[in-house]
Amino acid sequence: MKLLLRICIGLFLLLFAAGLFVFFYLRWNRPQYDGELHLQGLQQTVTTRFDANGIPHIYGANEHDVFLALGYLHAQDRLFQMELLRRVGSGRLAEIFGAQVIEVDRFFRMLGFAQHADSAAQAFRNGPEAAWKQAARAYLQGINQYIEHGKTPLEFRLAGIPKAPFTERDLFLIVGYMTFNFEMGFRTDPLMSRLQQQLGEPYLRDLSLGYLPGTLRNPTHPDTALAAATPTTGATFASIREAMPVLPWTGSNAFVLAPGRSASGKVLFENDTHIQHQQPAVWYEAHLECPGFRFYGNFLAGFPFAPIGRTPAYAWGLTILENDDLDFFRERPDPTDSNKVITAGQSVPLQLREEIIKVKDSADVRLVCRSGPHGPICSDVMKDFASLTKDPVAVSWTFFKFPNNLPEVTYELAHAANRNAFRDAVSKIAAPGLNVLYGDSAGHIAWYTATRFVQRAPGRSAVFLLDGETGEDDWLGFYDFSYNPRSEDPEQGYVFSCNHQPDSVKGVLHPGYYLPEDRASRMQQLLEAKAKHSPEDAKAIVLDVTNPKAARVAQLLAACVPDTASASVKAAARRLQAWTGKHSLQDVEPVIYYRLLYEVLHNTLADEMGEKDFEAFLSTHIEKNSLLTLLNNDSSRWWDDRNTADRSESRKEIIGKAWPVAIAQLTDLYGDDQDNWHWLRAHTIEIGHPLAKQPPLHLVFGIGSYPIPGGMETINNQSFTLTGKGSYSVNLGPALRRIVDFAQPELGESINPSGQSGNPSSAYYQDQADRYASGKFREELLDRKRIEAETKHTLIFQPK
Repeated sequence: MKLLLRICIGLFLLLFAAGLFVFFYLRWNRPQYDGELHLQGLQQTVTTRFDANGIPHIYGANEHDVFLALGYLHAQDRLFQMELLRRVGSGRLAEIFGAQVIEVDRFFRMLGFAQHADSAAQAFRNGPEAAWKQAARAYLQGINQYIEHGKTPLEFRLAGIPKAPFTERDLFLIVGYMTFNFEMGFRTDPLMSRLQQQLGEPYLRDLSLGYLPGTLRNPTHPDTALAAATPTTGATFASIREAMPVLPWTGSNAFVLAPGRSASGKVLFENDTHIQHQQPAVWYEAHLECPGFRFYGNFLAGFPFAPIGRTPAYAWGLTILENDDLDFFRERPDPTDSNKVITAGQSVPLQLREEIIKVKDSADVRLVCRSGPHGPICSDVMKDFASLTKDPVAVSWTFFKFPNNLPEVTYELAHAANRNAFRDAVSKIAAPGLNVLYGDSAGHIAWYTATRFVQRAPGRSAVFLLDGETGEDDWLGFYDFSYNPRSEDPEQGYVFSCNHQPDSVKGVLHPGYYLPEDRASRMQQLLEAKAKHSPEDAKAIVLDVTNPKAARVAQLLAACVPDTASASVKAAARRLQAWTGKHSLQDVEPVIYYRLLYEVLHNTLADEMGEKDFEAFLSTHIEKNSLLTLLNNDSSRWWDDRNTADRSESRKEIIGKAWPVAIAQLTDLYGDDQDNWHWLRAHTIEIGHPLAKQPPLHLVFGIGSYPIPGGMETINNQSFTLTGKGSYSVNLGPALRRIVDFAQPELGESINPSGQSGNPSSAYYQDQADRYASGKFREELLDRKRIEAETKHTLIFQPK
């Protein structure tokens, strides 16, 4: 007994000592926000004031110094995030995370991000000197001085990550990876090609593979003639995406109101970027000021120039365009040489590149990357194509067709003298495809599509595998910027974007993986509901949780309840019949709707697609775009159940069979009383850190779970993977919300999902999470007097 007591006491003391060590280590490892530091290369003193949210306001005598200080501060808060981003792009995650991420490394090595970054870095070093290069070098110098002299992040110690300096190549690796919004093509095209081959055109006709006639398009100004609807355009990519510790941009909202539509009589600007929720937060905010330059921006880890930002004179924001700038080509191997392919009657050798992937605690992996006339041979890594063809499949992507000029462009966006200069900078963007929204103190508003749209042969549908042999499917080139949809100072008094289809220009309607009109039509409805809007009205719009289209779908489902259904099923159906599409925390209908919707789609599609492809289909925009079309088509072949003898099921039968299954499971989860099936019990947000998946590290890096309103394709787009579980963990949503009224250009309002710092020791690691989940905002300051009055910490940088 005494021995057992001694063991218990010993274990308690050991745990207490370990806890004490962690406590004091975290206190010691906090970022430095006060005091004085000396930096090599600094020309004059730089003063940094941190506000109540830990956001640095950096004041210096010149741009070189403020960007050098920014690099140091950015690394202090986000060095682990910077390290992950450069490792993802270069295919070097397995060095720190081991065999579980080998497929991620294989995928990005196959694409050749590192080689593209090498080329851009060489051009950076060899090209003429420019102001943006000087600022970028200063930023890198600041990062590297923190790496050399600053505290080592806890993640580096836990994962055994060696610290190494950042170079120009890393800037291009990071921005290259952040262009990776084209993931929708990797999800969609292999799947649609497989369905075409296995099921045939009659099944595909009932899916919306392109623009759905009659739905909302983003109007150009001046108006242009409308073109005919053009069709746009896996499992391997799904597994790769799940393993990635940092995830790409996938959506967003933005609107800008002209003075005549704003309550203040000045431009009112809003932007909320939709990205996979992750910790550290995607955006790092900083205010930089020196003679001739006053700027507040949202920066990406390891990149010196903010993709989103504002000055006292103008503001801009982004949403993903979702244009189709990626195609897959089936290559014909030369029968005499497996490392050659036949294209346009010529035998063309493939370029071979050997890559060695170093794996933590395991043997190195050798990968031979092949590239042909259409691009990298992706089928060597992506096994989705094995069921389609034994031939090599190449991927062609716009980003690799042009030099990487995004550092230069983002610098120019922050230094534009007027709207014309801003538009000129936007016109240089080739990829990723972006909607850029602009507003200024002079009263101008604008929406631009920023990309090089692919020019394809007439009648070619890029949603399916293309023929790389004959040359008939080859890209013809790229449209000039004059073909890009845009709108400047339209008569309606506002511009907006919700990733929906842009209108045609010169008779050309550009294909893409655009989102359905759900958010766009709701936003237009709310913008038109009042003649003029205040910042409080703008908040109400971005926090809106009603999806009228979901209500229409729910009514269709409710109409298919069998007469013999149980009382609980009929009660649930009455709720959906009366539902407005609202997703507030106390609402019951969303809990019923999403569980039932999954069951209906599974009963309808999985017997033809198979379970694996069905799950992949749920992650595509085609599923969202096809929903109403399919449910309204009683004669669709999808309703036949292949698992039954006669295969003559009707739409009403398939939907009717889903009801009792869905309600029975929800009853097991939440009890018999449907009044208690509140959305807050089923819909929660928990922002994950790459290391928080391993207990007990979640105690250090994890951020608690919060019930959150919103749902799929509500304007407050708190989305999730549709499953049969009956509970929904949010994995995508606004990575920031930002509102600027140019009646007070030096005072904006903003919020991010967690906090400014990526260091769990910092007071600013998760201090915004509660406010974000409850729909609150915080101030975004540019006014020096206000900043000085509300300063919480002051850090002085002196020349070394």
